[in-house]
Amino acid sequence: MALEARKSDSKETVLALFVAVGSILTAKDFIECKGAQQFPAQWEDVRARIVSAVGEANFVNHRDRAGDYVREYMRHLVPHAPLFGEQNASALQKSIVNAMTLDHNQTATQFVRDYILEDSRIGIKELRESIQTYRNISETIRKMREKLDALKALRAILTSLEETLETRFREEWIAKRASWLAARATNRDLRARLRNEVAQLDAATAELADIDEDVKAIDKEIERLTTAIAEHDAKTGRKELSQTVAVAEQAAQRALSEFRSRVESIRRLPPLLAMYGCGFDAFIPAVERLVGDAKAAEIGAVSDGLSAAEEAFVSAAPAWLAKVDEARQAIIAEASRLRAQRGELLERIRQHDSGVARAHLEPDTERLCHRLRQKGMAPRVLCELIEVADPEWAGAAEALLGRDRDAVFVDRPDIGAATSIFKDGRREFRHTSLVSLNKLEQFRAKPDRGTFPSIFRTDDPDALSFIMRRYGSVRLADTLEQFNKPGRAVMKDGLYDDGLVRTHRSVDPSQHKIGKAAQANALRALQDQADALEDVLAQKAREAEAADGAFLALKSLCADGSASLKACAVAFCTAQADRGAGKIVGAGRSRR
Repeated sequence: MALEARKSDSKETVLALFVAVGSILTAKDFIECKGAQQFPAQWEDVRARIVSAVGEANFVNHRDRAGDYVREYMRHLVPHAPLFGEQNASALQKSIVNAMTLDHNQTATQFVRDYILEDSRIGIKELRESIQTYRNISETIRKMREKLDALKALRAILTSLEETLETRFREEWIAKRASWLAARATNRDLRARLRNEVAQLDAATAELADIDEDVKAIDKEIERLTTAIAEHDAKTGRKELSQTVAVAEQAAQRALSEFRSRVESIRRLPPLLAMYGCGFDAFIPAVERLVGDAKAAEIGAVSDGLSAAEEAFVSAAPAWLAKVDEARQAIIAEASRLRAQRGELLERIRQHDSGVARAHLEPDTERLCHRLRQKGMAPRVLCELIEVADPEWAGAAEALLGRDRDAVFVDRPDIGAATSIFKDGRREFRHTSLVSLNKLEQFRAKPDRGTFPSIFRTDDPDALSFIMRRYGSVRLADTLEQFNKPGRAVMKDGLYDDGLVRTHRSVDPSQHKIGKAAQANALRALQDQADALEDVLAQKAREAEAADGAFLALKSLCADGSASLKACAVAFCTAQADRGAGKIVGAGRSRR
């Protein structure tokens, strides 16, 4: 409430009975400070400040009707209660007046009996509504507090965001300002350079104009001198002599070039001297004589011996040209074969390094396995399925199995399709084999002790059945007495008796492929072979290059037999003499 009172007047004036929603009003809102003193503020000023703070809709003034005022603030204080009418407002006012006139000398019992307890029974409905109203008020207070806490946290976040954005915008402004300053400095430099360049261009243009004037004067002088020279040459015949000297110089240069080219071709013939046994041995002495005589050949001193050797060589060479070509092509073919063989070894090593550990397999076996895998089969190779239990028998096992080490197994349902592929590739798969799995069922028995199959370990029953089918009756012999018994037998050193013929079976240790250790050694052996082939290939490539150069030189010498070294020397000397004579005559006429 807003009241106005004076010391001189015993009555107060009610200025407002107002409800302001959304702001907490304190004594500062109703006081004006003038210096160090405080005075009550004018109500109209206070009202204007409150309305500006909460808005016109949240400021309600019921100065003339107290009942409306009571209902208004009860509506805000108890928002979840039913709307209060005139009767409830009057009851509240009466309750306040009764409370102010309450007799304080009553006991608690009397107070309860007179003012709390009613004569009638308690209204359960009204009690429940009161309890619910209290609960609603409590829940509203709790929610408002939660919202207040959330708003406080949000205010902190917004404050931090505001600071961050302020910092960001400030940094962006600084960066743009710096870019602008840099651009301005660059622009100033470019404008200064432009001014300098324009000045230099103007100076160069002026200088160029002066030079053009000088050039025009020089051109006129050259034209005058050219005319005078032409008139002088017409009188003295100098032009014809100059042409004669030029022709002589060209002829001398052409003869010298042909001579050097022919000598160079002769000096590329020595590789033919090392090609004995290639079908042209009778021609080699003529080559050797020509190469020897041409070592110190000069165009001004071609001996009769060199001329005779060249003539004998040129007359005999066409008959041997085809033989030399055959020998050259054989060397080139051998180099190509070595290069292809080395490429295959390197490819097998590369496949092994890429995770396909197949360096120990024969190329034909690897091709067959690759073809079968392309058709969705799962090929297996015997040497990868078995291990030799006793290392002392490893050599004999490798030797006796021989090509069977690369025997390929497939699943039984795939044997028909695999056989068709193997049959169609008879040229590709000559050095490998495909196992007939349908013929191994009767060899599933465990190998007897002391027989060749007993030295192997395997988890694949087909692999053991294959060895049983092939070598089930071969005995292991430690002594010659055991070896000499009837039947087939093998000893640790590879001596083998097939029941009729005794042979030595052996495989180089670098070629062993049964077991993981042997397969690792096979990879090293492949690398050694590749290294050795690389040296041989380099040597053979040099031989092929030399043979090819010698053949081309031989072909070049045979193509123009008339242009011999002697003829080139004679043509050179004649051209030199004509050139000297022309110069002498020209000099004499010039002196005249």
